[in-house]
Amino acid sequence: MPLPTSFLEHLRQEGYHPRSNKHSNALGIAIVADLVENCPPLANFAQRGLVVYQLNFDLVYSTSTWNVDVVIGRPPPGFPAPEPAAVPRIAAADPSDVQVAIELKAVMTEHRKAAKNRKRDLEAHHEHVHNYNPKAIAAGVMLVNIASRFRSPTRPPGEVTVHRDPIDKADHCITELRNVSLRGGPTGYGLDAKTAIVVNMDNIDASRTTYWEAAPAPKVGDPIQYDAFIQRICSEYGDRFVE
Repeated sequence: MPLPTSFLEHLRQEGYHPRSNKHSNALGIAIVADLVENCPPLANFAQRGLVVYQLNFDLVYSTSTWNVDVVIGRPPPGFPAPEPAAVPRIAAADPSDVQVAIELKAVMTEHRKAAKNRKRDLEAHHEHVHNYNPKAIAAGVMLVNIASRFRSPTRPPGEVTVHRDPIDKADHCITELRNVSLRGGPTGYGLDAKTAIVVNMDNIDASRTTYWEAAPAPKVGDPIQYDAFIQRICSEYGDRFVE
């Protein structure tokens, strides 16, 4: 399965801003589309109006609230299932019960500090999701930038950060993702699925923004490669929510 072209096009057109959720929304929509396209059990439920998706959803457990980038779950009672908008064949609405919760994290610059924080965030994500419901699928995505330079819109105009040894820095981030706990099945501790997506993006020349698929990006057969991520969510979904 190829990496989502719609997300790459979004980065080219909109750029990346660390204080905006536009990029995570675009990636979330792309992931939901790929799940519906490539996961028959989920596609069947979506077509029958038995599941919906939502972006930036507040998942509440006890007194704790975690804003999750993407959720999929059963629709609220009486939901009329309107025509879907951003994602084909699945409607957008706040679910009454969350079955899949996906956290999207990006490391675009300051890789070593950011990777440590993103690992911590993903560990906290799966803890909250599984406290909410041990059967729920907690998934994590780390977007890693491998460009040799990056212009952040939060820095003074014209200031560009130079990334020395960007391949080594990206490899460090992917290693941190590999070290995030992973559980097998609806018990235990850790994420249920995780993936690293590597981009080459300087936030200056949009035409040069591409996916990076050479090392250290995960290859086909790697359990944290994108296709494996989609298939793992699908497999766990079928085991946990399809009778």
